[in-house]
Amino acid sequence: MHNFCHLDYYKELEDVKQIGEEYEEVRKRVENCAGEDFSKTLDSKARIKNVIALSDVRENILNWYDFKKECTILELNANYGEITGLLCKNAKKVVSIESSKKYADIIEKRHKNKENLELIVGNYENIELQEKFDYIVIIGMVENLKQAIEYSKKYLKEDGTILLAVNNRFGVKAWITMNEDINIINNQKQAISREQLENILQGMNYKYYYPLPDYKLPNIIYTDNSMPTIANIYRDLTYKDENVNFKEVDTYYQIISNNKEDFKKFANSFLLEISNKEIKENDIKFIAFSNIRKDEYRIKTIVKNKQVEKTAVNEKSAKHIEKVKNNIETLEKLGIKTLDTYKDGKIISKYVEAETLEDELIKTCKEQGIEEFIKQIEGYREFLKDKLEVTKDLEKNIFTKYKVECEEETLNKLTFVKNGLWDLIFQNCFIIDNEWYFYDQEWQEENIPVEYILYRAILYFHESKKYISDNEIFEKLNISEFIPIFNELDNKIQEKIRKQLVWNLHAKEELEKNKYAKARKELKQKELEIETLRKEIEGLIKDNAQTHNELAIVKNSLSWKITEPLRKIRSKLK
Repeated sequence: MHNFCHLDYYKELEDVKQIGEEYEEVRKRVENCAGEDFSKTLDSKARIKNVIALSDVRENILNWYDFKKECTILELNANYGEITGLLCKNAKKVVSIESSKKYADIIEKRHKNKENLELIVGNYENIELQEKFDYIVIIGMVENLKQAIEYSKKYLKEDGTILLAVNNRFGVKAWITMNEDINIINNQKQAISREQLENILQGMNYKYYYPLPDYKLPNIIYTDNSMPTIANIYRDLTYKDENVNFKEVDTYYQIISNNKEDFKKFANSFLLEISNKEIKENDIKFIAFSNIRKDEYRIKTIVKNKQVEKTAVNEKSAKHIEKVKNNIETLEKLGIKTLDTYKDGKIISKYVEAETLEDELIKTCKEQGIEEFIKQIEGYREFLKDKLEVTKDLEKNIFTKYKVECEEETLNKLTFVKNGLWDLIFQNCFIIDNEWYFYDQEWQEENIPVEYILYRAILYFHESKKYISDNEIFEKLNISEFIPIFNELDNKIQEKIRKQLVWNLHAKEELEKNKYAKARKELKQKELEIETLRKEIEGLIKDNAQTHNELAIVKNSLSWKITEPLRKIRSKLK
């Protein structure tokens, strides 16, 4: 361990940083970690604050950024050193400043092997540096931000860039109603409005980015060139913060349904490039991450104006990129057109804005009706059978591999294909010059039923659910009997891929959403039962009134009056 921690500017009396409740656990985990992968110390039940402190997902905020080669970086408010390691990977030299000695001790242990890191403990305002930097990184600092920006200007090279990530005071996550104290803390100490930011940055040039769910655990980063859409907002997984008491993603859905440009006002966080010079334009539309996957499957996707680039997030996932390359070759051999190519460790796709197969199916449904919609899906099934090489070799199939119990009679009813590209779903298919072009084919298994591929295409076809239920489609396609085993198979495949720790953060949101949907369904059923009973009661009242009227007519009739003495005599005799 080299001696890179400097205490020359540290004054104990000035060490007033509030220590988070997660501090002790984070310290113990860092001290007990044998290597540098601190996310390994987190189990699937870890609290969100520990995940935020130690997960490498924190690095997403800048792990896509194109830093200059041989650059120098100054980091203010280093905190637990969550992104310090990433900065060290991208720079010739990193100087990190942290005001708290306790936090600095964690940084020192966490990054003890970083030879290009210098750590200074103390209040940055009292620290005098002997050089200027290409980049100054400020993550999460809101209090005294104006002073931090002024300090940064002093040590920023003439053509340098400040990279700032902060929470939005008016972001959806900030509109919490737990109690007044939390609102005060959230709005005044942990977040800042866009207007306040721009007042601080007067005279400088800046460019906005919008990370979701926020800058701490970004799953996607939007730009002014590309706002979220109704089709993709539910993919930008929100995590369940204990302070937030409503579903963020549903709120965003309402916002962008009204006007997607309003997203800029209500994004949870802002990431800004700031410079005294004109900001160099890039052609990035948005950046997406596969956070919920295990490390060996994690990739990042950078969508640009003319192409889409997929790269490995770490050394482990480089093998996954190789597998995707093999899938591209498989598609070409099978005569299935694809937008994807492989070059220099990247999967590169041509960016197109053509209609997808999903779009065409919805159009058919609206204009020609459900039957034509189903016929088109049946045509897609025939396309898969024709292209993916049907096989009768069922000795080793997908069900046996994932230990899903499937009777021989059921196996014989299914159509198995050798090249099981199971993500050939409708949204991964563009229609160009009346031909189908596929992209984003990361997964392949041998001996998969075509019916399973079709099941997934319908399961992830969110727009169709407005017009027809999945179960109705399965029924019309004669695959309903297979759905239980397909559900089990899909769950087991996803379990193999996903990282349970990160999944659990998002699954809470999904669980509550499912509970809400279930409750709403039950309520609707009760309302139908009440309506049925109401109609029955109305019928009985009507019948009763009719009987009453008929009796009144009889009583008022001449024959009734004539026979009244006889009825009285009969009554006495009884």
